[in-house]
Amino acid sequence: MIKESDLFIETKDFFLTQENFTIHKTSVPGVLKTIPQPEDLSPYYETTDYLSHDDSDPSIFARLYRLARKWNIKSKYKLISTYADDGSILDVGAGNGELVRYLKEHHLDAQGYEPSKLARDVAYRKGVNLLDHLPTSKSNYYQVIQMFHVLEHIPNPESILQDLHKMLVEDGVLIIALPNYKSWDAQFFKRFWAGYDVPRHLFHFEEQGVRNLVKDHFELIKTRPMWLDSFYVSILSCRYKKWPIPTVLGMGLGLVSNIYAIFTSQPSSRIYILKKHN
Repeated sequence: MIKESDLFIETKDFFLTQENFTIHKTSVPGVLKTIPQPEDLSPYYETTDYLSHDDSDPSIFARLYRLARKWNIKSKYKLISTYADDGSILDVGAGNGELVRYLKEHHLDAQGYEPSKLARDVAYRKGVNLLDHLPTSKSNYYQVIQMFHVLEHIPNPESILQDLHKMLVEDGVLIIALPNYKSWDAQFFKRFWAGYDVPRHLFHFEEQGVRNLVKDHFELIKTRPMWLDSFYVSILSCRYKKWPIPTVLGMGLGLVSNIYAIFTSQPSSRIYILKKHN
């Protein structure tokens, strides 16, 4: 499905290791691939600086991130509950379990899968037991499966889409969220754009790429912008460029990106709501 092709951009792991990587176009228009892809990605995640996995960072930026996460969880709950009815919900890439806990507290039948032991341990301390494997044996079981900023981390996106298709009930819905490399902030920051996040992000997407990737298994029924993501990504990108007062500059540039997105329909990140078809 994916093969190496033309060079798209050269970048590096600004977040952790400073190792160099390249991003290439693939045989699927609108889908890009990180080269090389490390066989063992766990060292690139096992740090308390990876905020979606750990809650211990006391910095102002981390506190702002956690505040935004709480708002996002409420927004995700409203979206998921629209499609969940009385069916089961699976959160793939559940991080530290905050969303699963919130869904359960609101009487929804939810469980989560998280490959990172560090994140699962954080979730466990909060009273949330997360699966350490994808429950592929549960065919036609889930009403809603959601993956917020997960597909870009997976080395075989087409394969997991096939698995999720089988796990969903006949009228089931898959909700995914992905960074958009055609956004204003991506064009502005170029190789420093935090949305690339190599090598943790193995693949990179824009809307047509998602349509091309899912067409055999799902119908795209709706998209929604993720307005807060532009601020988070822009702040990190300013940090990578070593600009002064990155939080202030990032907030301003994130706002600019959102304003552009109103007119271009190219937000920093986008939610895709996909309905299973046979």
